[in-house]
Amino acid sequence: MPVFIYTARDTDGALVTGNTAGATEAIVRRELRENGLYVVALAEHREREGLSDWWARVRGVKLGDLVVFSQQLSTMVGAGLPILECLHELMTETENPALRRALARVAQDVQAGSTFSQALARHPRIFSELFVSLVQAGEIGGVLEMTLARIAENLDKEQELREKVKSAFVYPAMVLIVAAGVVTFMLLFVIPVFQKVYAQFNHQLPAPTLALMALSRFIVQYWWLALLGLVGLVLAFRAAIRTERGAAIWDRTKLRLPMVGRLVRKIVVTRFVRTLGALVSAGVPILAALETAARVANNVEFTNAIRQISSEVAQGGPLSSALRASRRFPSLVPRLVQVGEESGNLDEMLLKIAYFFDRDIEHSVRRLTTLMEPVMTLVLGGIVGAIVISLYMPIFTLASVIRR
Repeated sequence: MPVFIYTARDTDGALVTGNTAGATEAIVRRELRENGLYVVALAEHREREGLSDWWARVRGVKLGDLVVFSQQLSTMVGAGLPILECLHELMTETENPALRRALARVAQDVQAGSTFSQALARHPRIFSELFVSLVQAGEIGGVLEMTLARIAENLDKEQELREKVKSAFVYPAMVLIVAAGVVTFMLLFVIPVFQKVYAQFNHQLPAPTLALMALSRFIVQYWWLALLGLVGLVLAFRAAIRTERGAAIWDRTKLRLPMVGRLVRKIVVTRFVRTLGALVSAGVPILAALETAARVANNVEFTNAIRQISSEVAQGGPLSSALRASRRFPSLVPRLVQVGEESGNLDEMLLKIAYFFDRDIEHSVRRLTTLMEPVMTLVLGGIVGAIVISLYMPIFTLASVIRR
């Protein structure tokens, strides 16, 4: 909660200075007046941002922080504590400065008359649309404790999913880093030595060797330009995928990548099914749940497909038929959704589908890791081998030059 520094006069007219905590300036003025102090000057105390605060702001709020926050808030709401008191308590408990500041503003908005979900919606970088939608459903249905627990479970599953994906790409990333390091070392230190040796013979070198030496000279003389070019390419790529067309192309490409595309498709389907199941279970209408699930799918191709599914459902068609007609989802999804629709347990069936795909992703990650190890080893060996062959190709022709 913000801290305000005040200068005021007491009932005897004497000046009094001090500080007090309050949600807003108006509330602080009222409380001071009730205590017999008449405000002369009042200002919010802002602490200088330290290195840890700056790093926390850059790092943002991780899923793990939100999982802990949701679980604690669910427990406190279940114990019957008012939401405002829960927020004030959690502000002192959380270790993440960015989340602490956001909770302070949420508490201010709630105290000023906003609903909890409205206050959360003002911080979209921290509280996702799914988070806000579930909280809103819990407020309307009077089951906020249950929906908060479901949010914590959903976020925990999402965190597990991200960890599985990261683990699949740790080995390839390490191999690429090692390959880049080896190639850079050879370009900077090994190839110049061979260049000096070959220059003594004044002999025409093969084209691959000449190209490699030209690249080495460029890196040695203009390494800063090469570094700037690499950074520029990365920034240009990130800027491109933030555009609507660039994002669509990149998402389509990810789904069609060899070895990785099938895993990406399973991840998107799992995220969609789990989100839809959580929203339907919380009592959110199916059309609103589909719209939210489309926005959190994190893939433009699937987002468009889900919106088409939503329009078909809005016209009265069953969800399972719309899923089957889209041809974007594995056949198991519409088949089990149809069972859920016929039995009246659509939410439970969606969560079961998400559980099934979670296990499938876990097996896929293990298979992908096993398959990529020899592939990346071959890639690294191929890069280094091509450089070595290019360096030693002139030796086969220099023998005749030396005999002359």
